Amino acid sequence: MFEVIILSFAFIFGIIARQLSLPPLVGFLTAGFALNFAGPYLGLPTEAGPLLEHLAHLGVLLLLFTIGLKLNLKNLVEPAVLGGAFIHLSITTFTFTAGFVVLMGLALDTAILLSIALSFSSTVLAAKVLEGKRELRALHGRLAIGILIIQDLVALAAISIYSGQSPSWWALWILALPLLRPVLYWLMSIAQHDEMLVLMGAVLAIAIGGMGFDVVGLSGEVGALVMGLLLAKHPRAQEMSKALWGLKEILLISFFLQIGMSGLPDANALIFAGVMAMLLPLKPRCFLPFWLYSRSAPVALFWGASASQPTASSA
Repeated sequence: MFEVIILSFAFIFGIIARQLSLPPLVGFLTAGFALNFAGPYLGLPTEAGPLLEHLAHLGVLLLLFTIGLKLNLKNLVEPAVLGGAFIHLSITTFTFTAGFVVLMGLALDTAILLSIALSFSSTVLAAKVLEGKRELRALHGRLAIGILIIQDLVALAAISIYSGQSPSWWALWILALPLLRPVLYWLMSIAQHDEMLVLMGAVLAIAIGGMGFDVVGLSGEVGALVMGLLLAKHPRAQEMSKALWGLKEILLISFFLQIGMSGLPDANALIFAGVMAMLLPLKPRCFLPFWLYSRSAPVALFWGASASQPTASSA
């Protein structure tokens, strides 16, 4: 009964969002809020259960794995990516830390941690939107994903520092992963097509990347991305990405539903969201100074125009 209701809510609100020219994920989030509100009347739990959260986690792993299949590792070390990530982190952290300390009287370490958290963007949401518009491989898409990956690595470091926990020495095994590329290529040839290709992608993303990295104290999401990067140059990498598309999309619905089911926003949350929404136009201007973008991207990219669209002068 539970799966019938949540799938029906997701479908109905997804259709409504589509009719309003909004991404379906907006409808899925709304469906989660609706389930949270109507759950007691339908005999459902008001919060996402362990099963839904687990499915959501699997969907995120598959999404990051398929992103890795479309990425070039060199994109992560471009000046625009590294500069964009760390300059934005510095500006945002300094601004929010000063505000938290002066206006709210928070302790410095707490203010810094909150400021770092507010500097991050959602990799899942951004990647889903870019993928839906088929812009992951566009210049602005590659830069955005590269910056988000750097943010994820910074988040992993911050969690390790503030929690006092660090990866085990076994984490050094990831340095040997490139040596496995010939084996992975051989397995790709054996898997051939259809269900075996899907199963191989799921094993690499969830078992080796997700669980393998978690066991040694690293982020499973980063692990799924790394496994995708190892296969990115294989001739059939895009075939694997397309084969996993349907499975990934279904599982990601659980991700957006469980966000909505985590609880209805109260007055304070709505006020905070409103303030953050008003500050949102300033966020892109903090990512990179003009001179750094101009070295590797069109001028229009800095001002928010799509890099994939030619300008009048370049046409």
